[in-house]
Amino acid sequence: MQTLLSIIMFGSLFGVLTLSLNLQYARGGMINFGTVAYFAAGAYVYAIVTQEPPEGLDQYLLGLDAPWWAGFLAAGVASMAFAILTGWPTLRLRGEYLALTTFAFAEMLNSLLINERRIGNGTVGLSNVERPDPAALGLPDSYVYAGAAFLLMIATALAFRRLLASPYGRAIDAIRDDETAAQAIGKDISRLRFQVFVISAIPIGFAGALYAMITTLVSPELFSAEVTFLVWIALVLGGERTLVGAMLGTMALIGLQELIRAIPFESVRAAEIAAAGEDIVTGILFIIILRWQPFEALVRRKHAE
Repeated sequence: MQTLLSIIMFGSLFGVLTLSLNLQYARGGMINFGTVAYFAAGAYVYAIVTQEPPEGLDQYLLGLDAPWWAGFLAAGVASMAFAILTGWPTLRLRGEYLALTTFAFAEMLNSLLINERRIGNGTVGLSNVERPDPAALGLPDSYVYAGAAFLLMIATALAFRRLLASPYGRAIDAIRDDETAAQAIGKDISRLRFQVFVISAIPIGFAGALYAMITTLVSPELFSAEVTFLVWIALVLGGERTLVGAMLGTMALIGLQELIRAIPFESVRAAEIAAAGEDIVTGILFIIILRWQPFEALVRRKHAE
């Protein structure tokens, strides 16, 4: 039962990231290899806003000791602000140039979090992160947070579905289908893509805040490039341009990883081998998918539609 709750909890959290990436790539035509940066921004800002002021051996400078709901809202704002900061100079690029630039921004943020200890204690991170006590609901923590993550994913999917079904969504689709024709009828392509980029970052920030609540820890090692690659694999696995596919692909991938972690091991060495095997299985799965639907073919087909 605990494994199932973990699949729902983390599958839903990363499902939010996959949904946002799906909006950016499948609808906006933007190849973002820096998704984890907006996830980290939300998690760190939540921790900083809710953390107590530094004392003793703490090296971070700021802890606002605010309630969890203030930190949750601040996380969405922080992710949006980081998207504005990084989107303005990068979205003028296209294809692999945009992918490399967004990846570079994510690596720069990770390096900053590691080396600038005044932000979040460097590699140690911020521990005992504040979170709401679910005891009032009379349910175990795992049930409440799995439910909260699932509701966040469903709310994100419904919001994106409503957005895409609106005239605004049809304008985005028009740009994706034929940029020249859309520009000829007066659509501001750069502005619309920038707006999609910023809008899609907001739920990623909320997911980061919820992730910090669940783990009660934020540290740079939790927000490595591996998170971005996991989300891309989930998107390819579930299929582009489908919200349901994005969610199911993420659930399937996280489910595979959690099932491997649930296997009992008799030694630390065996557990380390299993952890390496998890990465190998994930990589093989990605290779198999790309063998039948290459990434380059996806990009070419998108520009040809």
